[in-house]
Amino acid sequence: MLLLLALLLSAGSAVGLTRLRPDARVDLLVDPNGAAFKDQALFADTFGADPVVVMAKPASGSSLITPDHIVGLSHLEGKLHQAAGVKKVYGPGTLVNTLAISTTTILLDACAQEGKAAEAAARQQAIAAGKTAAQQDQAGQQAFQQAVSACAQRYAKAFPQLGVPAVNNPTFIQGVLLEPDGQHVRPFWNWALPDMQHAVITVRLDRNASLDQVRHVIDIVNSASTSGDLKELHDLRFTASGSPALTLSVADSILSSLALLVPLALVAVLVVALLALGASMLLTILVAALGALWTAGIAGFLGLPVTPATLVVLPVVLGLAADYLIQSVNRVMESEGTLEERLTLAARRILPSTGLAAAATAAGMLAFVASGIPLIRQFGLFMALGVVMACLANYLVGLPLLLLLGRRVPWALKGGGFRAAAGRRIARMGRLAPPVVVALLVIGLAGWAALPSVKIETDPAQLVSANDAAFVQAEAVRKEIGLTGEIDLLVQGPDPAAPDVVKWLDQASRHAAAQSGGDLKPLESLPAFLAGFNQGTLPDPDRSALILSRIPSYFSSAVYDKSQGLALTIFGLPHVTSVERDHVLVTGLDQVASPPSGYRAFPAGLAVVADRALSELKGEQLRLTGLSIGLILLVLLLAYRRPVPAILAILPTVVAAGAATGLLFLVDSLSGQRSSPITILLEGVVVAFATEFGVLWLARYRGERAVGVEPSDAAGRASTGVGPAIAASALALAAGFAVLAISPVPSVRDFGIWSAFDLILATAAVLILLPPLARRWYA
Repeated sequence: MLLLLALLLSAGSAVGLTRLRPDARVDLLVDPNGAAFKDQALFADTFGADPVVVMAKPASGSSLITPDHIVGLSHLEGKLHQAAGVKKVYGPGTLVNTLAISTTTILLDACAQEGKAAEAAARQQAIAAGKTAAQQDQAGQQAFQQAVSACAQRYAKAFPQLGVPAVNNPTFIQGVLLEPDGQHVRPFWNWALPDMQHAVITVRLDRNASLDQVRHVIDIVNSASTSGDLKELHDLRFTASGSPALTLSVADSILSSLALLVPLALVAVLVVALLALGASMLLTILVAALGALWTAGIAGFLGLPVTPATLVVLPVVLGLAADYLIQSVNRVMESEGTLEERLTLAARRILPSTGLAAAATAAGMLAFVASGIPLIRQFGLFMALGVVMACLANYLVGLPLLLLLGRRVPWALKGGGFRAAAGRRIARMGRLAPPVVVALLVIGLAGWAALPSVKIETDPAQLVSANDAAFVQAEAVRKEIGLTGEIDLLVQGPDPAAPDVVKWLDQASRHAAAQSGGDLKPLESLPAFLAGFNQGTLPDPDRSALILSRIPSYFSSAVYDKSQGLALTIFGLPHVTSVERDHVLVTGLDQVASPPSGYRAFPAGLAVVADRALSELKGEQLRLTGLSIGLILLVLLLAYRRPVPAILAILPTVVAAGAATGLLFLVDSLSGQRSSPITILLEGVVVAFATEFGVLWLARYRGERAVGVEPSDAAGRASTGVGPAIAASALALAAGFAVLAISPVPSVRDFGIWSAFDLILATAAVLILLPPLARRWYA
């Protein structure tokens, strides 16, 4: 019956597995109920989210600004605009096309007005002369044609450098894009043409654009040079960068790495289990694999994505499932009687202990659900789910398979001499003198004081693989055009185009750029847009209204939205900056002089999101860790109904986590390195997982005391009996974490290495500190 239930659960999980998706969206870093999220959503819904930045460059010795290239770029930009998930596209092709259409429309309207006026005058003259209706029509038509022709000739003479407004007219292209010398791009078009050899297409995405939609956009860009319908661009080289491209690359790395990490973790766990308890642990393959399958499948049904944080869960579940099976096998090996009696006795003894341990571990992980950051909440839910599924796999599959294995291969469930010898050695570890125990407790607990001082690595170059394609392309774009990203300063109110508001935004933007030390480069803004069409000076209200009504909205909508009452300045980031540096820049924007009364200003963009997320994560570090320990203690108190055993079960792991924190701070200080952001979760995770070993040891100790064994002998018997299984379980769990060391994501790699080390340290603390503590305080 148990195996049948496991089969049904596996079938359902296989379906859920198909729904599992990678996710590395920026929204994962922001509390959706916070003001910062609402500001970012307003910005993204109005102007588009952080863009995919496409750089185009001709072959060496070739010219970029040619009719063929402009026509091709116009087609490419149109293709990108039609792609799902794209909100707005800005680029040189659409720029020239918009100017051509607008210029033609304006000239036609002006000449049509002159023609109609001439036609009306000619008709009046014909009527006054007593002409017939046919003669009146003829006179009117002739006057209309002559007036329109004269108008067109007059404009052609007035603007000889423009020629016919057309996207494929070289005279028009050069006239609108280039300075009179023909060697430099007009400054107000630098957002699309930084220089004569580089074009930039800015693809602003919808706020909720999926990773598949981002991938489609990048695929369009990457295939532009070879596409059959874009033959004009075959001699151009395109490079796609920007935060969406980097996010997609990280997500793809996460998903592809699972194909390697999960099998490798399974092999590592199996090797550890076989070395510890022999051939019976071959069952680990099936039990651990099913635990991971159920976790992933149910996560798929629940809509939990695979993120850089939840990536660590599946390899750890493999180790945890092996851990629970090891405890069951260890109990069977110790029991006497027939196979069925041994299994029944082992189940009665071990299932309550592992069940309590799993409940405490899951409770500790659920503490992270209290985080305001979706990424952390999903990590806590995913990990708690994995704990439950690992424990369930041991019950539904592990124990029934042990029965089948024992019937076919009886010797596989017999204990060996290695296990007994290991138990005696472990028992000797727990004979420390009380003063030494007290000293270790003090040292470990003191290590917690270093937690707020652990420095977090926020440099993107250190948080992604150096060979990451998206990062390499971003660096290439930086070297070519000096642009890696953007930060935006927005002002919102009744009329952001009012002169005093425009003047404030201009002054605030200049001040912020001057104070940034070169890290903020103004690219576009409403003041610059208005001044660009008013001979370089800010216009008066009437002139501003005229510019905004006459100039195509394609240009103004990049920096101004009347319906939302928003105007902005877009600052380019010429360097890849750390989140700490972003914090300085964002703080500078937060502290600009207050806008006019009735208006508010706020920064926006990925840099702002990252800054807010790191600040919130640091603020939650102590609270989440304390909550995790508190929930674990609460579960233990409910189970034991006495404070002493509950405290003893968790105390060694708390001491070990504190010692590990102090060691992490010391290592980082001596090496000059920093810890990855995900290590902020480390202490709570280690305490949650390692407390299991304290629960298992105390269960054995309490069992011995219940039959009248003296405290000293009970502690020795507990260490001898369950110590080897605890050590084997710890090694299996550590193996699951250690496999993360080969992850292509450096932050995940660091988390795996430190988690494995801390688990070993916590296990040693349980086996060394808990026996003397129990002899003294739980006699």
